[in-house]
Amino acid sequence: MRLARWRVRLCELHFAQPLRTARGTFTTRTSALLELTDDDGVTGHGEAAPWPGFAGESAEAAALALREACSRLSGTDLEAVADPMGAAPPKGLQTAQAALHAALWDLSARRAGRPLAEHLGLRCGGCAGPPLAEVAVGRLLTATDPEALRAQAAQARAAGYRAVKLKLGAQPLATDVACARAVREAIGPEVRLRGDANGAWDRDAAVAALDALAEFGFEYVEQPLPAESLADLAMLRRRSPLRLAADESLVDAEHARRLLAAEAIDVAVLKPAFLGGPALALALAACARAAGVAVVFSHAMESAVGARHALHCAAAWGDRSAVHGLCTAGLFADDVAEPVGSVAGRAILSAAAGIGLVPP
Repeated sequence: MRLARWRVRLCELHFAQPLRTARGTFTTRTSALLELTDDDGVTGHGEAAPWPGFAGESAEAAALALREACSRLSGTDLEAVADPMGAAPPKGLQTAQAALHAALWDLSARRAGRPLAEHLGLRCGGCAGPPLAEVAVGRLLTATDPEALRAQAAQARAAGYRAVKLKLGAQPLATDVACARAVREAIGPEVRLRGDANGAWDRDAAVAALDALAEFGFEYVEQPLPAESLADLAMLRRRSPLRLAADESLVDAEHARRLLAAEAIDVAVLKPAFLGGPALALALAACARAAGVAVVFSHAMESAVGARHALHCAAAWGDRSAVHGLCTAGLFADDVAEPVGSVAGRAILSAAAGIGLVPP
C-alpha cells in the first residue's frame, strides 16, 4: 500500500444558524480536508478541524503540516510507517495528526472491504463490546432563549432522541436556569439532559451554577471550568450535586491521564478529531473505563468527513447503553457529503467500506 496521490484543501462551512457558546458566537467552521490515494486507486479521507479551546492550531497551520507530512510519505509503503507524522506532532498540531491517522484508517478499511467500525473493532483492543451497527445519539440544542429551546427540545423528543445538550455559561445564570427549565419541561423525565459550559465559569461561579441547575436532573455538565483548572475541577466534583464531564480538558493522552489520576471527572467526552484519530481515542476510552469513568464520543463540529469518523469510533467502542454526541444533520447549511443523521434517535452505519463517504 504505497501513497500515490494526496490532496489537502481548506473547507469553510456555514452553520445553519449561528452557534452561541461561552467562547463566542460562530457562523462558519473552517477545516482542512485530506484525501490519500494508494497505488491501487483506493482513497481514504480525514479532516483536521481545530476549534477554539481545544488544539491551538489554525486550519491553515494544520493544512501546512498535512502537506509536509504527505510529501514525505509519497511513494512509501504506508503499512510500514510507524508514525505517519514523522514524529509526535508539535503541541498545537494534534488535529493534523488526527486527520492523517483517520485517513490512513479509512484507507486501510476500504482496502479490507470492511466498514471502519468493524475494522477498528478487529484491530483495536479494550473496547466495551463488539462493534455496533447503529449508535444512539443525542441532539445539540442551538437556540438561545427559553421558548425557542422549548420548541427545539420538543422536536428532538418527538424525533426519538434519547439525550439533548444545552449550552451554558454564555448568558446570565438566571437565563441558563430558565432555559434548563424549559428544556426539561419539553423533554420530560425520560430523555437525558446534558449541559456544556465550555469552561465559562470560575470555581465560585461553577458552584453557584451547579447548585442552581441541580433541580433539572442533568445527566452531567460538561467542562464547568477552564481546561487547565484540574485541581479546582477535582474539588468541584467532590461537592457538586451533578456529575461532571471533561471535554476541552481532554486534548491529549497526557491530560487525560492526569484527569483520571486526580479523579476529577465522572464522564469523558472524547473527540477523535482532537485526540490523534480513532485508535488513540479508543485507547483513551479504555483507560477511562478502567478508571470507572463513563465514555461519550462526540463530533467536533466538523464536516461529514470528521463526523463519520467519530460515528465509526463510537460504533467500534461497542457500548450499547451509551448515547453519543454525533448527529450533525442540520448543523450546516451545506456539507461536503451526507452528514450523520438519525432514525428514531439512532445513527445507522452504512455497510460500505471505510467511513462510507459518498461526496455530493
